[in-house]
Amino acid sequence: MKIWIGILPAVLLVGCMSGQIGDVTVKIPPPGTEQAAERPLLAEVKVYDLRSPWAGGSTTKAAFGVPMGNVTFDPPEAHLVKQFLEYELTKLLREKGVVEKRVYSCDLTEFGVHTDTTPLYWDVVGQVRLVLKRGGKEYMLSGTDTRRTYAWPGESILRQVVEESLKQVAGGLNPAVEN
Repeated sequence: MKIWIGILPAVLLVGCMSGQIGDVTVKIPPPGTEQAAERPLLAEVKVYDLRSPWAGGSTTKAAFGVPMGNVTFDPPEAHLVKQFLEYELTKLLREKGVVEKRVYSCDLTEFGVHTDTTPLYWDVVGQVRLVLKRGGKEYMLSGTDTRRTYAWPGESILRQVVEESLKQVAGGLNPAVEN
């Protein structure tokens, strides 16, 4: 028990020293901005945000589950998913030789980050789950990533888990461009 009494203040001190305790805004740049002016998008995606309001948003917690702040995204989650899917689907459609725009819809059922904590470290978990639809077909796509940190989880690690989760979603998009 004595060791925990010494470790807990040290962990909290490291978190305080990082200067990032509290609400965090994660800025994620739009994908492919350097090519956006050169070529028009071949995919148009309408995103419907179906996440449960009572499920809670993205949050960070300290040891013992103490809430420490909320995580918001810039751009907001539904807009981010729209940009991401349009860019990734356009890449795949171009690879297939498609020249006409295709319209998709997307049900966003999960998107966010949270922390699983211990007195020594934070596991930062990113999760994305959605259903992409076109032509009467549905494609269930998901991605998740977990990274461990011993300092307070700031914007950088939060962005990394979201970006890796989205990369996993991109890995499942091929069937959506086949028809």
